[in-house]
Amino acid sequence: MIATGMLRDDALKGKTIIVTGGGTGLGKAMGTYFLQLGANLVITSRKLDVLQKTATEMEAATGGKVLAVQCDVREYAQVEAMLKQSVDTFGKVDVLLNNAAGNFISPTERLSANAFSTVIDIVLMIGKLFVSVREILDTSKNTG
Repeated sequence: MIATGMLRDDALKGKTIIVTGGGTGLGKAMGTYFLQLGANLVITSRKLDVLQKTATEMEAATGGKVLAVQCDVREYAQVEAMLKQSVDTFGKVDVLLNNAAGNFISPTERLSANAFSTVIDIVLMIGKLFVSVREILDTSKNTG
């Protein structure tokens, strides 16, 4: 737990932040901090049950608002639907933190071709998110 943060308590008040891979690990920790700073939070991953549990925990711990959206960042239609749901819920999106990852507990040389392709698709092939980043910036400009 963070004893003293670098930012003032309300530094993110009124801002909406999307954290891909927000259900566990670093995404969960960063999302919790954003909530403590007053942000609205959208967390995404492929596992809705994990997201819903995390959202409940985060809201209870911070009193903030969390929207959990199942989304595979490799699928453009899912990214678009997540963005729409985020804007419909919070009015705009100010920040997208791409924390999604394809992790396999294995030395690289032992990864199957499919596992390696999954890692590359999630981590490096962010073209689907790039299009959405442009749209996020447009929603932020148009809503103040």
